[in-house]
Amino acid sequence: MQLSDVRRTVARWRGLGIGGVKAFALGHDRDNAGSTAVSSGNLMVQVVSAIREVTPDLAVTTEVCGCSWTRSGECVLRTPTGRIDLDATYRLMGEMAVQHAESGADVVSPTAMLDGSVRAVRAALDDSGLRDVGVNPNLAIHTTLYGPFKALMATDPAIGHRRGLQLEQGRAQRDTVIQARRWIAEGADSLTLQPVMTAVDVLVRLRAVQEAPLVAYSTSGEWPALRELGSEGMVEYTAMLRRAGADHVLTFAAEQVAAHLEQNRG
Repeated sequence: MQLSDVRRTVARWRGLGIGGVKAFALGHDRDNAGSTAVSSGNLMVQVVSAIREVTPDLAVTTEVCGCSWTRSGECVLRTPTGRIDLDATYRLMGEMAVQHAESGADVVSPTAMLDGSVRAVRAALDDSGLRDVGVNPNLAIHTTLYGPFKALMATDPAIGHRRGLQLEQGRAQRDTVIQARRWIAEGADSLTLQPVMTAVDVLVRLRAVQEAPLVAYSTSGEWPALRELGSEGMVEYTAMLRRAGADHVLTFAAEQVAAHLEQNRG
């Protein structure tokens, strides 16, 4: 949607009982350093501020990652020789987190699955006096279901598969549990598992061993299938995710689910 549509849209969603949104921004300048990501008054800042103007009680989450701000579409920044520049990447993520929080975000989601990134974001927030802002890192399993989002946001890196920055499907149950423990140790308050449609078994396993709040993210590639189910099927699918252990469900079907529940209340 356009920035001019944000206020009207989130007001409608809040009226349907939707409790939170995750904001993404597209259409800004990109460079090798992702500098627009932390420029004053950038598009993400404008989006969060617009949401806050009309729905002060709506939970707002933002993504803290370089992928939609770098020219390469990568989650990380690189040195002139092509190696991952961890210090620069952590610094960018921390600055983004502080900026989003100061604009009104309740939760920030470090997306690049780099050990140390959650700790860096948590430290940046704490050092800025933003201790009440939550940190919700992703547990991202590699999948084709990210395809529509990557195409829209131009976040499919030229170097190909984000090997090392996403979990492999074949080891997802084991590696997700291991990574979840690392994120909690680094200071995460909650965790997002994605894509959940092909990882419900992982969600069940994670719930059995993890007490932190879990968000089940029904990613962009799931949306065509959910549309085929219709609103009642979307409600049933969402209920299944809750039974499987999700405390919250993040989905492109939120408006349809909320509208169906409102129409059939009682």
